[in-house]
Amino acid sequence: MYVRFVLYAPGAKQVAVAGTFNQWDQNAARLVRLGADGIWTITLALPQGQHQYAFVVDGQRWVPDPAAPGIDDGFGRRNSVVAVTAHGARTL
Repeated sequence: MYVRFVLYAPGAKQVAVAGTFNQWDQNAARLVRLGADGIWTITLALPQGQHQYAFVVDGQRWVPDPAAPGIDDGFGRRNSVVAVTAHGARTL
């Protein structure tokens, strides 16, 4: 199933998405900036299941998805969650 990730980060030079689907590799899935408006996006094929993720802005700042509910990561931060089923994807 394809899942589109979008983040508004107008001052960012680089944005990636890291999560359980890529072993939290902050270099594996870099988003593409759409024009000069500060909108970054990527579409990834994810397997079925529940996936935690966060955006990594400029290689340093981990940001939960403001459009998705989050859960405590056990280290004092929040991760976003997306559930992928045969019928589509939804944030939890």
